[in-house]
Amino acid sequence: MKITRLFIALSITLTTCIPAAAQHIDVAGFLKARGATNAELRQVARSPSPAVVPVTFFEKDNMAPSCGLLVAATGAARSRYIDILGAENGNDFPECIGMPSIRAFRLRGRNFLAIEYLDRDTRDDTRHGFRYVYDDPAQGFVEDKELNDEVPSSDVTKAADGIKLARATMMRKTFPQWQFLKRDFIADDTSAFATFQDAKTQSCHVALEAGADPVSANLAEVAATSRCAGILAATRLSTLVATYYLALFKSDTDKHLVAIASIASDGSVKIETDLSADINRAGATGDIRTAKAALLKHLSALHNSATRQ
Repeated sequence: MKITRLFIALSITLTTCIPAAAQHIDVAGFLKARGATNAELRQVARSPSPAVVPVTFFEKDNMAPSCGLLVAATGAARSRYIDILGAENGNDFPECIGMPSIRAFRLRGRNFLAIEYLDRDTRDDTRHGFRYVYDDPAQGFVEDKELNDEVPSSDVTKAADGIKLARATMMRKTFPQWQFLKRDFIADDTSAFATFQDAKTQSCHVALEAGADPVSANLAEVAATSRCAGILAATRLSTLVATYYLALFKSDTDKHLVAIASIASDGSVKIETDLSADINRAGATGDIRTAKAALLKHLSALHNSATRQ
């Protein structure tokens, strides 16, 4: 598997920014005080942060398992409980039958955890869901109500979807004035690239983020054209020094043009105006594969030229 320096650098940054627990988290004491018993579910992932411990239990006089998080609260004598899923007293459903993944990621300049849980609504109906918490300097990990309310659980099929959907939700909320194009959205644990259209002004836009606030650009400015008639496709090209994102669009004169953005190995984000102009000037914009191949060839030529100097 090819791993770029970008992802290595971001993974190291993410790992080192998860703080140590402010105190010992007493699971047994929590259960005793609540009158609950440990559910001992098999599918419970280990938390990547020592400040957060997943717990599954049966409430007193309740046969449906509940699940949540115990959080080491900053400056508090006891850990704080964050509820994820549990049935009301006397009810059999919903059941929390597992928390199979807890994944760390960075978004909007904050350290997040995406907690995947399995929700059994009926005997024959189980779905995946996600809850999101972020590390608040004053309180420790707290719920992100915006993400928890808006990330669509119906789109979840695997653990990686939790982070991708969180990034997509953030992009939509950051640029509500434009139409988010779900088809062309590209995301992973460390970054996201989104395309947008604005029918009123006949404009198109791209946005790119790598854990901080997104950088955005109007495609007409990047590709030196007047108006955008529509986004055609988007793709990604990973190299040893940077990851490049391409958006192919059609101008109001029916000409195909490409706009390029990049994330360098140090995590810096850039709209590649000059690089976009080079590919467009070469006319290698018939389709997204042609544009991607032309970009790779152009980058190789730039690298070879720099090596010879």
